[in-house]
Amino acid sequence: MAGLTIQSPQWQFDPAGPSAQLEKPVNVLLPPVTFADGQAATQDQLQKIGAFVYRTKAGVEELWDETQQAWTPPVTDLATLATMTPIPLAFKDGQPQPWQGVLVAAGQKDKAGAPRFAKAVNGQPVYRVRALAQFKRNGALAEAVSAPSAALTFLSATEKQRFAITLDTETAADCTVARLQLKNSSLQPAAYIELRASGPELEIVNCDGGGQPRARVVLTAAGDIELHPLAGRRVIVDGDLEINHLYFIPHNGSVKEEL
Repeated sequence: MAGLTIQSPQWQFDPAGPSAQLEKPVNVLLPPVTFADGQAATQDQLQKIGAFVYRTKAGVEELWDETQQAWTPPVTDLATLATMTPIPLAFKDGQPQPWQGVLVAAGQKDKAGAPRFAKAVNGQPVYRVRALAQFKRNGALAEAVSAPSAALTFLSATEKQRFAITLDTETAADCTVARLQLKNSSLQPAAYIELRASGPELEIVNCDGGGQPRARVVLTAAGDIELHPLAGRRVIVDGDLEINHLYFIPHNGSVKEEL
């Protein structure tokens, strides 16, 4: 069986930077594949070519299995990978990396309904791809698997926006928490309104320069309205205040009294 020379795949995404946006497609590019004598493999000699996605999470590497729709223990041997389904690569004539495919991360889920790809937290998960190529020339099959690509991490585009609405799930159809948030110039939370289906509750918060909550207003599930000023600050009412009943704790007291 003749051999092939196949280089590591490359990532391409927009905007360029250390991480790709989770919401945008990522291109997988592969330089020309060559036979042992240096001749470039051509599209009419193609038997199979594609890229397999690996992720490292909590120090453990896994392989995406398209058939099982799950992350599985990693394999790199040619015989096993040849039986699996990769990201397909198509030939683009005239390109320096002529074999090209697309990885779409947004909205992809595994068979359990969990997101297939995730933004990095403390540098993980990390994604890499290996390419597999099979070409036939003069009746002889030549095949090879590449070394892994450079590592890729994802970030969410909403993290770079000053104003955004975020959900606790991938889609609005099943979310239980929704947050309307404004960030300061350092991209730290400046203020937010959070709606929680449990209860339900609504919370309004402003934050300090580091994004930590200051004053809070909470509409509770029980129907109470809670006012939480920052420690040492006041609740100021500029106008008439009408109260049916007033309960208070006297200065240096511990028992609540009614006025």
